[in-house]
Amino acid sequence: MKVFFDHQVFLEQSFGGVSNYFVNLVNNFSSNVEPLIVSPIYKNKYLKNTKNTHKFFYLKKTGLLNKFFQNLNRFYFEKYSKIKKPDFVHYTYFNEKLSYNLNTRFITTEYDLIKEKFYKDKFKDQINYKKKIFNNLDHIFCISNNTKNDLLDLYNLNDKKISVTHLAVNKSKKYIERKIKVRPFILYVGKRDRYKNFVNAIKAFASSERLLKDFDFVCFGGDKFTSYEKNLFKEIKLPNSRIHYFQGDEYELNFFYKSAEIFIFPSLYEGFGIPLLEAMNMECVVLCSNTSCFPEIAGNGASFFNPNDLGSIKHCIEETIYDETKKLSLKKRGNINLSKYSWKKCAEETEAIYKNLF
Repeated sequence: MKVFFDHQVFLEQSFGGVSNYFVNLVNNFSSNVEPLIVSPIYKNKYLKNTKNTHKFFYLKKTGLLNKFFQNLNRFYFEKYSKIKKPDFVHYTYFNEKLSYNLNTRFITTEYDLIKEKFYKDKFKDQINYKKKIFNNLDHIFCISNNTKNDLLDLYNLNDKKISVTHLAVNKSKKYIERKIKVRPFILYVGKRDRYKNFVNAIKAFASSERLLKDFDFVCFGGDKFTSYEKNLFKEIKLPNSRIHYFQGDEYELNFFYKSAEIFIFPSLYEGFGIPLLEAMNMECVVLCSNTSCFPEIAGNGASFFNPNDLGSIKHCIEETIYDETKKLSLKKRGNINLSKYSWKKCAEETEAIYKNLF
């Protein structure tokens, strides 16, 4: 079976979960699949060292010419696919109109319904477009059962054309030591947009005299603290000495997971929640919201709280962080939970769907 993956995500992301997912799929298929990522112009660093790719030019940045490069890639992809005749085209994103004039089966992966749930007005045109394209696809992969249920709820689709294939993480425990002047700390990772619920997490932390006395709060990744966040810290009387921001690569992130007392994931919604598995991989204690896909993905390897209730968040942190027996138990259960996920399994399940469609 010849499967082509299009260029969209590889011109969109230098790094990122979506591009990492496709690179790992391509690297883990059996010999029954002939995968090829077709992205003549790309800025994705994973793609630089990946086999089974058809690529020409690597760009660090695309800037104002991004749309022009997208159109070039799209034109080339259609011409090349007409010559090579793949059995499947697996779209990687929804960044452009997917109207390739090809006689083949079309597939995509839906990661989450964040735009539909939180930014409906802003992405109205893309949502309306997705309604049309979904009906013309031969199959849709979802990265969690929660995403599949949301997809069925928000779009009028046939359940039989949707499959769930869970993601995984690269289980390297390699880390780079960082010299950081912080006390024992609670770790938060990634962006802090409104649905990420960072505000409730930091308010819950600041409301506890006990936690403020004994721990710092570290944010890794995402943008630096905004003026709104700095004003919020003043408003909730959170000393600057208790809140810190760091950034770095995946090996530096592993160091923070390894060093943290606990990792907190207060998000209201995600398609999967990769940081949950990243933390478990480094034997970091996980606390997360009891909503969205998190109970599905974290299983019994995490301690859960109500993300909309500051008291629930505060209680969960205090109840866990001071209990060494509970933390040891969560680390062990997290390690067992992590074993359920692998890129090999993800690729095998994806390949099985291709075979059925073929």
